[in-house]
Amino acid sequence: MGLLDTAKNLIGDVTAAADRALEATGSGKLAMALAKFYPGGLAGFLDRLRADGHGTAVDSWSSSGERQTVPAAAVAACLPEAVTERLAYDLGLPQDRVATALSEFLPAAVAEQSADGRLRPQPNFSTQIR
Repeated sequence: MGLLDTAKNLIGDVTAAADRALEATGSGKLAMALAKFYPGGLAGFLDRLRADGHGTAVDSWSSSGERQTVPAAAVAACLPEAVTERLAYDLGLPQDRVATALSEFLPAAVAEQSADGRLRPQPNFSTQIR
């Protein structure tokens, strides 16, 4: 196995460990991180995704039907760089994995933070980036 293969395996192992760590912390951590850093918190982020044409997918996350996904590239387009940096630190992820992790784990996080098809009231912090 060459040096390049070793590096690829190491990167894959780190990425998998970061994903497992995020999954283990649960949706509360993801919702709280967005509440701390994204203007309008989780609700504001969902509104942004809706405005960018992903409303059907976002709405599926709080319903009892099949949860649709939003591509990581679309999630990344909704995240200012400063928010991505802070989310990466807060969630313990490399910056280049934040959008992918949100794309993968946000549907379950929204479902857990919802009741009767509506997002429960979410915290709002002064650390949000404006």
